[in-house]
Amino acid sequence: MNNIREPSTEPPTAKKQRRKADLTVRDAGGIAVTEGGLAIVRDMARLGHPVAAIAGALGMSRETLNQCRKRQPEVADALDEGLAGLEHELVNSLLKAARSGNVAAAMFLLKCRHGYRETGQTDSAPKVAVQINLPAAMGAKAYAAMIEAERQEEAAHG
Repeated sequence: MNNIREPSTEPPTAKKQRRKADLTVRDAGGIAVTEGGLAIVRDMARLGHPVAAIAGALGMSRETLNQCRKRQPEVADALDEGLAGLEHELVNSLLKAARSGNVAAAMFLLKCRHGYRETGQTDSAPKVAVQINLPAAMGAKAYAAMIEAERQEEAAHG
């Protein structure tokens, strides 16, 4: 059902199939990640490696990788694709555990994916807030004058 190939759990090294020099190139804008490097980014992100480890596997610093992400949209896409694969895998395993009777997994999924909390499902609709502004307090004489004016108005009309 899952057509995504399973990446190696080991981070790539220079001894593995590719040399680090094959993973990046220097261009007019600075360092760029090659297709081979994009595969490393995608695979390592899917395995849950932090960005610093991914950068190290490419032979660059975390900051350089972040600059590449800004200049090369395909680097950000590869990272996002890998993270999405990891999320899919984790949610899938949690769902299997929940369906096999793991109550903690079921509760976690309900809370995280469907907004449940200890007291029931949360409302996703916006809450209505009503604010009532009252005038400042009146002095006794001003209040008595207001009441007297209302009495006279009632007597005149009816």
